[in-house]
Amino acid sequence: MTLWRTLLGRLWHSLRQNLMLVALLGSAFAAMLMSIGLSWQAYQPLPYPQSDKLVWLQGDMLDEHDKTIMENAISTPVAWLLAQDKQLFDKASAVFYSHSLLRGSVVEPRVETTYVSDDFFSLFDITLKEGRWFSQSDVLGTAPNEIVVTECFVQQHFPDENMIEQSVQLDERRYTVVGVAACDESEPQLYQSNRMSEVFLPFALMMGDRITGMDHLAVRSDLFLVGRIKQGNVQAQLTLLQTQFQAAFEQAQLEQAISGRATLRFSLLPLADKLKGQLRTTTQWLAFAGVGLLIITLVNAFSLYLLDFKSKQNQLALAIVLGAKRGNLQLEQWCYIALIFLFASLFAIGIAKAGVWLMQFWTKEALAHVVWLTLPWWSFLLVVVFAQLCALVFVKLAMSQVSFKDIRSQLSGSGKGQVKQLPKSMSQALLGLQIGVGIVTMSFAFWLLSYFGGQLNTSSGFNSNNLYFVELQQSNYERSSDAIQARYNQAMINLSALRQHPSVESAALAGVLPHEFVFLESLSLVDDGSDSVVAYLQLSGPSYFSTSGQRFIAGGGFSEDDLAINSSGKKVVLNQLLAQRLGVTAADIGMTIYDKNQRPITLVGIVENTFSHTSQAQALAYLPFNFISGNILVRAKAGEKLDLHTITALYKQQNPSQSILKLVDIKLRMQQLNKTAMLSFLAGLVTALMMLIQVVAGMYGLLGYLAILSAPIFNIKRLVGAKTIDILIEQCQNRVPLIAVAVVIAVCFSLVIASIFGIFSGQLGIYLLLAVVLIGSFILALEFHHVAKQI
Repeated sequence: MTLWRTLLGRLWHSLRQNLMLVALLGSAFAAMLMSIGLSWQAYQPLPYPQSDKLVWLQGDMLDEHDKTIMENAISTPVAWLLAQDKQLFDKASAVFYSHSLLRGSVVEPRVETTYVSDDFFSLFDITLKEGRWFSQSDVLGTAPNEIVVTECFVQQHFPDENMIEQSVQLDERRYTVVGVAACDESEPQLYQSNRMSEVFLPFALMMGDRITGMDHLAVRSDLFLVGRIKQGNVQAQLTLLQTQFQAAFEQAQLEQAISGRATLRFSLLPLADKLKGQLRTTTQWLAFAGVGLLIITLVNAFSLYLLDFKSKQNQLALAIVLGAKRGNLQLEQWCYIALIFLFASLFAIGIAKAGVWLMQFWTKEALAHVVWLTLPWWSFLLVVVFAQLCALVFVKLAMSQVSFKDIRSQLSGSGKGQVKQLPKSMSQALLGLQIGVGIVTMSFAFWLLSYFGGQLNTSSGFNSNNLYFVELQQSNYERSSDAIQARYNQAMINLSALRQHPSVESAALAGVLPHEFVFLESLSLVDDGSDSVVAYLQLSGPSYFSTSGQRFIAGGGFSEDDLAINSSGKKVVLNQLLAQRLGVTAADIGMTIYDKNQRPITLVGIVENTFSHTSQAQALAYLPFNFISGNILVRAKAGEKLDLHTITALYKQQNPSQSILKLVDIKLRMQQLNKTAMLSFLAGLVTALMMLIQVVAGMYGLLGYLAILSAPIFNIKRLVGAKTIDILIEQCQNRVPLIAVAVVIAVCFSLVIASIFGIFSGQLGIYLLLAVVLIGSFILALEFHHVAKQI
């Protein structure tokens, strides 16, 4: 009892004195715990039946040089027909993500709709709460108007109703609800992170009555094919089908008089890579940073403990003289340090759980299925056991540095410095490890700061403040002259109403959101399309560039006469990246360029690139608005805000039958697109600061203690005429071999890591040099400080 009271008293006193050490150990153990949790989440099997056989279809569109011009490029016929091929899949489903308006209220809410085959529900173990799944038809034009809704949809829109066999209108079509699915996290996030489907519809409704050439050309990035692959070699069957689809794709190009030699390439890849690929990359970085932090923290903690242990060596020797057994002394030391490590590990568990919550909160829009992230129960036990093993190793290593063979020597030498000193090999190893780990982790932290800081500082290319995008709900995209004229008339009425609104500064017609890359356009400098460059397309009205705030490098934009409905000619504006790829400059304004149909169009301007971290800068061509849609870009006046209710009411005044699908705040959208870069930048900043603190604190303590032990030698040298600067130079010279070895090992290790992560570059070499200089400067400054203090 007395022993435990003594130990608890020492523990309380030690905790008060070593609170910072407990905090540092806790943060290091928390980093270890989060790395375990992330790795477990990133590499464990998907929570679906036979998940090892689940695949998705990766489709790419390539140019004549086999360069990818569009990723995730598959068409509805490809997805539909492959999903029914029983030589490829046991079960498969085409998946198309969309959205619709739920009719029946003034502000008609947008609901997330997903078109799937009936196999989708069994593939991903989605639970049916009521009713049945919708009927599936493999014959075009015979799909029933049946839907399955989720519990979340029912709770939000029809909380007091039994939805089975109820009729629901989405856009212009009515459907019968036949089932209610569970609202949980089982649905795979193939398209967007944190997107939860509210309504499931039969994919056959997407196909219409027949497959046309335009269906083969309409490749989309929001369309997927997932399935459970059959056993055996299915590559031959996929290659055969790819040849057939390529032939249909080329025939459709000929029918539409489209130039170019684009080809399609399909491959079946593990679904786990699709859902967890980004998380795995993030895990690798965090695990690397966590290991570095753990090593440097343990090195610092051990050096401090060992120095404290050596300073009490005379007390241990006296205890041996008085009859204490070495095993009892070792047990006492272990109990003392083990309790400190236990507190640190418990503190780490709290930090890690908070860290997981914060990660889920901040990255749910960027990382698919981050809500699945949990810390397994065994990881808590593992970190506690690991902490206790560290404590045991600390004690074993410390006791191994004490000789009890000559008690008289131990007692007579106590207090004179020699028994307090660390063995030279031990002090050299600790200092070298601090230098090496510090160089490696700090150089990569600098790289993270530089890369993601550069991403954040890159201009977006337009002014997103008070900028909104109004997307009109539309189900009819007919291209007849009467349909286009009707859309033209309505769009001009809506545009005029927006411009007259007191909260609106300007407005312009726009096909899609800035940074939304949907449509493709092929441009060439010659009329045969032999040197064509494929770019993304933005349809824009006359005041689009002034409304968005984009700056012209050369030339100008469009006028009212350039709108496609009343223009006899065509014009084009290129962004800088597309101009570079085509080889045109400001001096070429006014030249003729040819579109995908070999029609001549006039180059009237070159604008700055638009950029975001998620989409990067893409080659972009701006063509006059063609009124296939009726979307509008709006800039509100300074200090004004636009909301969906206000815009909907304004549109209803112009035409009660029209509805707003969504109102997008461009500034919030840009923040979301750059969120990953911001989080990575902050992670790099935190890592850099923590490593800097750890390295400086560890070196300060170790070099300071070594300087104290060397003080008698310094004084003797002063007595024989040595100057302070001479002693300092000698100390630094003694450190040079150790620093050189540590630098070489650290640089080699850094290059290996850089090659693994694919970031090997001259810029990383600069940051390695900066880290070496910084660490060397710290050593020089600390040596000068401690040596000068002891003389």
